[in-house]
Amino acid sequence: MSGKVDSKQPPPAYIATADAGNSQSDSPPPSYSAPKSYKIGSHTLGSPLVDVDQLKAHLALLHAFKLLRTDIQSKSAEELKLPRVVNLLDENKRWAWFVGLAVERFQRWVKTVKYTSEISEWIEQELPPLDVLMVWHAYLLNPIWYHEDCKRLPALKVLSDLKDRLLTAVVRIGDIRSHVPSAERTSSWHKQTGTYFDPLESTSHMSHRDVECPYCWKLIKTPLITDKDTGYLQTKFAITCSSCRKHITKEILAISKFAQDLVMVVDPEGAPFKHGKQGYLAGSVSTAADPFNAKAAVLVKNALLNNKVLFPKPMPASIHWHEMRTKILKRTDSSISILHREVTACIRLPRRRNRILSAYIDDLPFSIELVSAVLRQGSFIDKMHDFAWTEPGYFDDAVDEVVLVHAIARYHAFLDLMSSSPTALFVPTLDIDLAWHTHQMMGGNYSDQCVTYIRKLVDHDDKIEENYLANAFDITCRAWQERFKIPYMHCGCPLPGDTIGQKLTRLTNRLSISRLSDPTGTSLHPPNHTDALSATHPSEHNSVELNSPSATAARKARLQKLKQRRERDAKKVEQGKMDKEAYDRGSAHDAAFLYPVPFYYPPVIGCAAFSPGVGNAGVGSACAVRRGLFKWWMWRRCRRRRLWRWRWRWMRRWRWWRRLWRRRRWWWLSIVLVLFCYYLREETVFHYA
Repeated sequence: MSGKVDSKQPPPAYIATADAGNSQSDSPPPSYSAPKSYKIGSHTLGSPLVDVDQLKAHLALLHAFKLLRTDIQSKSAEELKLPRVVNLLDENKRWAWFVGLAVERFQRWVKTVKYTSEISEWIEQELPPLDVLMVWHAYLLNPIWYHEDCKRLPALKVLSDLKDRLLTAVVRIGDIRSHVPSAERTSSWHKQTGTYFDPLESTSHMSHRDVECPYCWKLIKTPLITDKDTGYLQTKFAITCSSCRKHITKEILAISKFAQDLVMVVDPEGAPFKHGKQGYLAGSVSTAADPFNAKAAVLVKNALLNNKVLFPKPMPASIHWHEMRTKILKRTDSSISILHREVTACIRLPRRRNRILSAYIDDLPFSIELVSAVLRQGSFIDKMHDFAWTEPGYFDDAVDEVVLVHAIARYHAFLDLMSSSPTALFVPTLDIDLAWHTHQMMGGNYSDQCVTYIRKLVDHDDKIEENYLANAFDITCRAWQERFKIPYMHCGCPLPGDTIGQKLTRLTNRLSISRLSDPTGTSLHPPNHTDALSATHPSEHNSVELNSPSATAARKARLQKLKQRRERDAKKVEQGKMDKEAYDRGSAHDAAFLYPVPFYYPPVIGCAAFSPGVGNAGVGSACAVRRGLFKWWMWRRCRRRRLWRWRWRWMRRWRWWRRLWRRRRWWWLSIVLVLFCYYLREETVFHYA
């Protein structure tokens, strides 16, 4: 394990050891069997939500994505017959350009795709090319955005009807690269989208796209890529409308999209809002707790319609939404910062406000930036490729297939853990993440099952700041150990130690019998297979790097903490409390969350809770500061609100605790502490997020 962290250099591939490959057919099977039932909260399932065949089909699809990216990055532009401008790009920018073309083709396909009940008929007539499947796959892995867009936008309603059609089609086909479309399908695809079915062949014929001018509403033929980095798929996009001579950028297109969603549906009688799915702003409808909260969306929209800067006068009933959109552009001076200021004034909830604003970055109808979503999934695909799990036939042997069976059992335990604390942020391992991704490919079925079993729509956030994600993973390890009495990881990475609260909670074990029981407890123990151990490594493809001094300092602190944990485990090995083989596995691969995944678009990052008293001051001074701040805050709060009775009541409570402490009544404090720990254990709810 290296002692120096260099975030600019990518880490070596995390590859299982030599004996992790496919076992021989005549080797004895491992002593492991699938659980007979799967427990998620209060529900017990007789069959899993995902099965082994679906995981195999998903891995085959990832293998096709990996080969497609390799072809684009490794082969020369002349060999692929790419445009001349693409020759100047490096391999990463070339891949990002290709993904941008795939998003354009996905948008055209969504407008024309149809739903048919027969799966074989749909595959024959409607299955899109591989690059479009890749975009659809990344879109599905953002379930809350996907669910909201399918409900909010009429153009995407067909995706809601398709539900798990992508996963079902991949299972039916097997190896997607072996699928050859019929001549009728290639002809219908060209007629529907204006591009060739073959992704590589279509690249040489896609050079422009139509962009609507927000000012004069004329269509502008816009180049996708230019030598000056001003193409639509490039960072410095800029173009001048030939009709009105207005300068157009992505910022102006984002404001135009926001204004269109805000004013497009207006009641003819002049009412500020007409109930309809077109009228909701992106990010205002779906949350984890309520997948479709129309009342909240109406309140958000009405608050913005009453803004005096955006709407100084009531909207006339006869005005066209094109004209109103142009007026909003003028009132915001075509500045995204002014728009953000007005939205902030109307929407006080920071999380909802940031979610809404993050959906308006361009003129595409999708609420998520799909190019970045596809690029971020590349890290997870590389992990599966390094394991060799994506190789054809890797899990054909029953001895190796048990690794996927174990991953499915751990995934259901992960769902059970989330059901115990719906507000927490838990981080999966690689095997759990594979099963989780496969489940999300079911689209609407995934949403319905989450609400049924976990009481919320579980989101899959793939853009979390690395330090926050690392802390959340430590919490996940502790919560897993507390609930299932088994370590979360078996890959060799050092596990976090127990917190003070966990140590105190052990005192209650002698007072009561724990109500937690795991019917699949034996199934969570890893089988005797190296891949099953390696796959419990943390999944860090959703961590993003911040190049700030605080992030660098936190990364160094994590490295120091990791060294201390390794030293702790070394002492356990010497004392015979830890298996040396498990300890040695930790030195065979890189530690997690020390080499974050590059992020391709600035994220909206939430803040973690700040704990006072952490610094150079000692424990006593920290408690003193905390006590003084609490007394001052309560006094000021009660005084401002003129709550004199409550002020003295709070002061009496504080004085009672102070007298209790000064009189050294330890027996009374011990009883209170034990009862409090017992209450936490009975509730079995851990609010960590």
